Amino acid sequence: MITDKLAAAVRDTLEALCMDGSLSLNNPTATPISIEIPGRPDHGDYACNVSLVIAREAGMPPRTVAALIQARLAANSDLFESVTIAGPGFLNMVLNRVWMRDLLLEISVAGQEYGRSRQYAGERILIEFVSANPTGPISVVNGRAAAVGDVLANLLQFAGAAVAREFYVNDALNSTQLERFALSVRARYLQELGRPLLIPPADGSADSVLEAGASGNRDGEPILFPADGYRGEYVRDIAREVAITAGRAWETAPEDEALQFFRAATLERLVASQRAALLAFGVEFDVWFYESELYASGAVDSVINQLKERGCTYELDSALWIRSSEYGDEKDRVLIRSNDKPTYVAADIAYHHNKFQRGFNHLLDIWGADHHGYVQRLTAGVTALGYNREDLEIILHQMVCLLRNGEAVMGGKRDGVVIELETDLINVIGRDAARFYFLLASHDTPATVDVDLAQRESTENPVYYVQYAHARLCNILEKAAAAGILPPTAEDVDPEQLCERSERDLARILAQFPQVCQVATEMREPHRLTRFCIDLASALNTFYEHCRVLPGPGNPQDVDLTRARLALVDGARIVLANALTLLGVTAPARM
Repeated sequence: MITDKLAAAVRDTLEALCMDGSLSLNNPTATPISIEIPGRPDHGDYACNVSLVIAREAGMPPRTVAALIQARLAANSDLFESVTIAGPGFLNMVLNRVWMRDLLLEISVAGQEYGRSRQYAGERILIEFVSANPTGPISVVNGRAAAVGDVLANLLQFAGAAVAREFYVNDALNSTQLERFALSVRARYLQELGRPLLIPPADGSADSVLEAGASGNRDGEPILFPADGYRGEYVRDIAREVAITAGRAWETAPEDEALQFFRAATLERLVASQRAALLAFGVEFDVWFYESELYASGAVDSVINQLKERGCTYELDSALWIRSSEYGDEKDRVLIRSNDKPTYVAADIAYHHNKFQRGFNHLLDIWGADHHGYVQRLTAGVTALGYNREDLEIILHQMVCLLRNGEAVMGGKRDGVVIELETDLINVIGRDAARFYFLLASHDTPATVDVDLAQRESTENPVYYVQYAHARLCNILEKAAAAGILPPTAEDVDPEQLCERSERDLARILAQFPQVCQVATEMREPHRLTRFCIDLASALNTFYEHCRVLPGPGNPQDVDLTRARLALVDGARIVLANALTLLGVTAPARM
């Protein structure tokens, strides 16, 4: 990265100045060196404030220190065209044009690998995300978790880590949510067979509604729909499927047998639909881990026994508690209720123990913000088992607001209005737009998806703006090839041809890509990639305004200049395609 090269040049200068006695620093190699982009183009390509940082230790005014550094840096003709001092001691750097040729060569040689690093080499990371309850379809909120998790996985892999994606299916036998859902489907199933259905009001504020059976029948004893049941249209769809495949086999079955059947039938169908929706979104999981496997294998009991043996539990009021307050939680938590049933905490600790046992050395969970209360208790439980709390990382993402005609679309699984990722978003604006919009803002702030804007083919629509920029780059290269003008190999580019400000600004953004990837990975902020794509598209537009790439009728142009600009265009194409690929967004050659 160019910023690394500049920082290394500054650090080498500090060491040289200390060796010849010009500066006195305790440890110049450990001096923090920040390389930034100036706010004003006329201040140069990059700026460094190291003179202000070390002035007190050096016992000199910052500008005096800056003058010492400037003299040494300016002599480095391989990097700098000029180094000037500004304000209280900032070093403003203008790079030698040769660096642009070297940059384009680096991009050309690396191709799809440009920006890749070995930063996380040797790490085995398990990312668990989405993990929506199997009581409804994948919603747009789940979609945001899917986008964040999938792109973080891409970034970590791009940085050298071995990454696995995992979906946790909450199908425990003691799940009251699954039981309510199974009862809801069973009631609709009986309605499909012709029985009338009595539906109590969701909020208790109105009269119950009697719905006719599938044949229009309203006579006879109606089936009572669960008061706290699931009311979405998707419940009817599943019931209709069961009625078609099972016929009347479960019409008069005993309650416990029917409940067991409908739990299994609804789980199978919902997991299949969730998997299909996520595949349509471009997200494929390596593992679908079922919570029931933890109980069937005895893993929950085993972890509880381990916590007992480590002295991390106690009994109170006929329940078993974990001393989670001793491991960073705000209070102790129940592991086994007084009815001898394990809590969700026990299962979650067992699940994360299982992850570590599979050989992963870092666990990354992505949860909705409504789960913030579970962070401390899970971290405490994992720590109580003897794991390093730093090896469990939990990211909370905020909600999603969908706008149609300028108004927010509201929904909720229980009240029957589910804003589905696939049918309500992907099928309307497309996968690329959905992923891009979910990642426009940081995951810790609410996301807004304007459906009308996302369908618009204009520069106001950020995903169209970026994809069009890539298609335009491809079009320029295609036209050049058709005219017999091929870009030179990057090493043959004459750097003296690229002297326009917009060319330098474009090259500087291309040079930032590895650093953007590094910071986005370290900070767990994939939205930095979308911002990079928008900034690159903007720099390309400025470049086109000031620089003609191809000669046209009545507009002859020096061949060396044309070929140099084509090399810059090709470098931009590679970098933009790499960024879009990490985002899981298509880089179209035509639009």
